[in-house]
Amino acid sequence: MKERFRQLRMGFNHTLAFVGDIVILNLLFLICSILIVTIGAAATACYAGVSRTLQKRETGLVIKAFFADFRAAFRQATAVWLLELAAILILLGDLWFAVEYSEPDNTFFIIFAAVVGAGILLASLWLYPLIARFRNTLGGHLKNAFLLAFAQFPRTLLALIIWVVTLGLPLAIYEVYAYLGWLWLAGGISLPMYWTVKLFRKTLALDRKQEELDLGED
Repeated sequence: MKERFRQLRMGFNHTLAFVGDIVILNLLFLICSILIVTIGAAATACYAGVSRTLQKRETGLVIKAFFADFRAAFRQATAVWLLELAAILILLGDLWFAVEYSEPDNTFFIIFAAVVGAGILLASLWLYPLIARFRNTLGGHLKNAFLLAFAQFPRTLLALIIWVVTLGLPLAIYEVYAYLGWLWLAGGISLPMYWTVKLFRKTLALDRKQEELDLGED
């Protein structure tokens, strides 16, 4: 009986620790993303944090580890994010031109923007977890992200569905936002990040003992 209670207590403590980490990481991500430019570094640091949570690794204070990861990834993750943001803005400009200024609508531009945008979106699901997990060049991370997005397409698609449901439902259905909007502050970003990393854990080598693995540099 004592052993049973001990296991229940340990399980309860692990659950509390998990919830606490998810909430803290989510708030840190939101705070560090206010400037927009820092979203890439914030996402990388948050992915690193949820990876440690998944591995049940003790690293002391979550806040201290988050900002250490934020500083370490800042230059590379910010460069990646700015490239991604520029590509998105260009594609949106193409769509706007195709719809507003073309008569009839320019089908080529619409299809091109949709296909390229989908590729960028799928690759971005891998990109920041890769930066958080491995040392590599910027070009190496981009190449691996696009390759993995399609080589691991079922997992990539499932991760995309998780993000769409988590972020899309509150935006599309007002009742969901009105009653569950507070969950965004509690784990609206860090929780889908955790599920994404859990889906990708084998490819990210999260079951191995090494802190880092080098995918190879171009």
